[in-house]
Order: sequence, then structure tokens, then C-alpha cells
Amino acid sequence: MNEISTRTLPIIATEINSIKGQTRNLILCSSIEIGRRLVEAKSMVSHGEWGEWLKISVDYSQRTATNLMRLFDEYGADQIALFDDNSKRQTFANLSYSQAVALLGIPSEEREQFIEDTNAQEMSARELQQAIKARQEAEEALKLAEKKAEEEHNAYKRVDESYKRLEKTNT
Repeated sequence: MNEISTRTLPIIATEINSIKGQTRNLILCSSIEIGRRLVEAKSMVSHGEWGEWLKISVDYSQRTATNLMRLFDEYGADQIALFDDNSKRQTFANLSYSQAVALLGIPSEEREQFIEDTNAQEMSARELQQAIKARQEAEEALKLAEKKAEEEHNAYKRVDESYKRLEKTNT
């Protein structure tokens, strides 16, 4: 009865954290697989009956179904690799379902770099949404600044051309 336990708190914490990571990965992979099947089902359902089919058959809202189908579209090809040691895929494997959905707001070709730059895996879904919104606002501000710079450059060119024409006429 008084056996000495070889288990320690760090070992137990490691096991718990490992199970948490496996669960997060399983939820994301399962969501992608559900999305795959929803895409298949949607192609079989008659036009205008999708919402009703979702409600009766799988009890999903159209918004949830759309998110799941987008997860499949964006991450589906990578799903098998989510369990690999490949560092690129590890970036995605460490995401929760909510984080993966939030990251759909980032263009796919920029998503991995954004995840790494922001350490997205460590953010809550709400923090991640705020970071994505801030990124989008910064991009808009940059576009406006570039447009203004181009307009000012064009105005300078017009003034410079006018000045050169004026010099030619005075010589």
C-alpha cells in the first residue's frame, strides 16, 4: 500500500500537455475531414436545400458549415502532413480550430509567415483576430500612403515638365 510513486509532477504535466496538443490536433484534423464531407454533400444537395439539409442531417448552421468547408479548402491538402515533423506543417499542427478559422482572413501564401511572426499558436482566438485586423488596417494605410506618394510624384513630374517647357520657350 505504501509503494513509492516514480511519477513526478513534471512528468504528469508533460503528459497532460502532450494530451492537450494531441486533442487540439485531432479536433483540427477532424474539422477538416468534416469540411471535406460537407463539400461532397453540398455538391449532391439540390439548389436551395443546403440549409435545410444541414439543419436536419448534421445540425450545423450555414456559418459553421462554411467555416468547416473553408478549413478543408485551405488546409485539406496539408492534413496528412499535420502529423509530420516537417517544421512548416508543425506551424499549422499547433493551431486550434478557432485559430485556424481566424487565420482564414490571411491570404494562404502569407499565412505561415504571419503565424510565425505573431506567434499565433500562443494567442487566443480573440487576440489573433485583433492581430489580423491590425494587419489589415496597416495594409490599407500603406496602400493609401503609396497612392498619395504616387500622386505627389506625378504632380512633381507635371511641374517639372512645365518648368522645362518654360525654359525652352525662354531660350
